Amino acid sequence: MCGIIGLITNNIDSINITYKIYELLFNLQHRGQDSFGIVTYNNKTENVFSQKNQGLVDNNVEKIDFSKSNMGIGHVRYPTHGNNTINEIQPFTCYFNNIGISLVHNGNIYNVDDIRLFLNNYNYNFNSTSDSEVILILFYHFIKNDLSELDNDLSKLDNDLIIKSIYNIYDLCKGSFSIILMIHGYGIIAVRDKYGIRPFVYNKFYNSVEFSSETIGLTEDSNYQNVENGEVIIVDNYLNISKYRLYNEILKPCIFEYIYFSRQESYINDVLVYDFRHSVGEEIASDIDIDIINDIDIVVPVPLTSIISASAIAHKINKPLKHVIQKNRYTHRTFINKEDEIIKNIKKIKIIKSLVKGKNLLLVDDSIVRGNTSKYIINLLRDAGANKIYFACCSPPIKFPNCYGICLYKNDELIANNKSIEEVCEYLNLDKLYYLSLKNTCNVLKKLNPKLVDFELSVFTGNYI
Repeated sequence: MCGIIGLITNNIDSINITYKIYELLFNLQHRGQDSFGIVTYNNKTENVFSQKNQGLVDNNVEKIDFSKSNMGIGHVRYPTHGNNTINEIQPFTCYFNNIGISLVHNGNIYNVDDIRLFLNNYNYNFNSTSDSEVILILFYHFIKNDLSELDNDLSKLDNDLIIKSIYNIYDLCKGSFSIILMIHGYGIIAVRDKYGIRPFVYNKFYNSVEFSSETIGLTEDSNYQNVENGEVIIVDNYLNISKYRLYNEILKPCIFEYIYFSRQESYINDVLVYDFRHSVGEEIASDIDIDIINDIDIVVPVPLTSIISASAIAHKINKPLKHVIQKNRYTHRTFINKEDEIIKNIKKIKIIKSLVKGKNLLLVDDSIVRGNTSKYIINLLRDAGANKIYFACCSPPIKFPNCYGICLYKNDELIANNKSIEEVCEYLNLDKLYYLSLKNTCNVLKKLNPKLVDFELSVFTGNYI
């Protein structure tokens, strides 16, 4: 899971592309906090600006060159493959003669080692351990002969040549990908995998086109459109948009985007994330036993992504909602950090003890993954004097590794993998644990968008596309 942005304009004086990318990347910061990068190109001066830094976007704003450009791409990174060094920071760029090609990618290619072996036969050098760099080199490999015939005149570049190269990406790359390619001086290309596992949207204005991982990463979302699964969209310097639906598989979005990853303001496959989280709260409230409802004094959300669901639960069972768990807003999201960093960050959580002492709590969270954060919070609540702690988990049990861009690679790091619900409940020191069923989770999305009929559910089922 990463965040990607692409912008192109035909009026270089009306939009500062670099600043706009910075602004929109800031709105996608929740999708990746390890690093960010920007590459822009100016058609008139042929200047390329590239900025890559570890850390958050806003922490590095003074290093960004806001000079004018007419096209650019940006990325915030959450590592799902390879090392975590400056070499892995996107965008990646390569050159053929004087023609530059840059790429950003959200997703994960799980057969990347096989593709490296294929490319090694052609003596390519890799500057990183990233699967995204491999996608860029693949595209370059299959289009370089066509580029050589252009004599650096990109006006001769035909969309069919681009599509021919992208077909090979679809053919060779197994996994998930939302990709933005930028051919310097030519335009921007958006590509979404056959099943649309990761979200991808765009918007066209009178003098610009924007691409983003989520609608929150667009200037405004009132007229957004989806990059469809299996679709390629090419936007040239004149903002001519060409669409190619290369595959017509059933859309299978990652359900975890709705549960945790995406911002509540975003529309993901035409479902407002806020509506999903509110609806699953109402759904799981219906599963809570009446005697336990009568025993609950307060409903307690785990900040931040469970607040909407907890509010819906509190309203439905007619119990007060109390924000007794306070999280330092300057810490990163705990789930997307590595194991040693999770412990460090959850210690930033504080409890308002006077609201807890002697009370029976219904604790609400979006999911339970490894169980580290949940166990730590539950222990804090016990230490603060909580009497009974019930737990409503607004997702099904997460039992299996993921190969599509979520950093869940080992069975034994998932608390529900080898434990029953009763065993998880005992391990976490709870009085009762409720999980939302997979059937009800899917039904919520189907009600919110009847066009959604299937989903990527491997972390819950162990069945992979």
